Amino acid sequence: MNSYPSDWIGSVYLFIRSDPTSLPDLYVKHKSLVYNVLRNVISEFYRESSNFIEILKIVKSDLQLIPHLKFYGKSACERFLQGYKEKKVHRHLENQLSQCLNLECLEVCLELKTDTESLDPELDEEEKCLKYISSLKPCYQKDDELADLDRLFMSVSLASPPENINSPPPSTAEDSKQGSPPHTLRTISSEESTFKFQGKDIIDRPLTPEHHQTFAKLVGTSWKKVGRTLKETCRALQDPAIETVAYEYHSEGLYEQAYQMLQRFIDCEGKKGTLQRLVDALVENGLTGIAERLLAEQENGLN
Repeated sequence: MNSYPSDWIGSVYLFIRSDPTSLPDLYVKHKSLVYNVLRNVISEFYRESSNFIEILKIVKSDLQLIPHLKFYGKSACERFLQGYKEKKVHRHLENQLSQCLNLECLEVCLELKTDTESLDPELDEEEKCLKYISSLKPCYQKDDELADLDRLFMSVSLASPPENINSPPPSTAEDSKQGSPPHTLRTISSEESTFKFQGKDIIDRPLTPEHHQTFAKLVGTSWKKVGRTLKETCRALQDPAIETVAYEYHSEGLYEQAYQMLQRFIDCEGKKGTLQRLVDALVENGLTGIAERLLAEQENGLN
């Protein structure tokens, strides 16, 4: 395995079925619980690694639940394939779903597919599976609702002492109709909002290519400091990702290093990779002049 992860990216669909239990129905009724189980199971295969796996979207058929998994780095994909081949993925899913949903004797049937290939018959040929997975490059960002749940889980985990991995996640309106949850999805939604900068209201919005390029041109050697601030809420920049960017793009100069760091942030956060988050990181590191340039280009101040 490569110690320094490259831009290797791929994806696969994980088809999950459990007869006679209807997992699609359970997902509709207990979305945050089921999604949290899936997150926990997937995380087992990239812990203590600079690579990671993300659930981009969850599709429901009549009988199956189908997460679309995106792999950031080859080693994460290799670990997942090995765990899948050894039935570890199956066992983790069965155990955690049973515990969280109080189900007895739950058995799951799994199948891995790309757009054109079923990978289960090819599991003994890992390189062939990796080739199929790397050929499936997702053309969309993480589903907004799943991204909201990720933020909800993160906000609760930061505010609470560590809990067992099987502890239930915070409830949402879809899980319970009784009262309001302690953190609602509305508070972290992607609805248009404003933020204050030097006494002026600024419309927050996803970062544009112009913001991206201006940041990379101006930030210079301070790009690492900004990255370390952004990493507090972005797992794509968790250690040692920033040093990895510096290593891989050292020969291409500061512009490319800064550009690639922010690209990882944008790829991971999607619509949540907003102007306010970058401006806040710049200001926190004493780079207010660069924030002013970004906002001057935006020309969206409100009087």
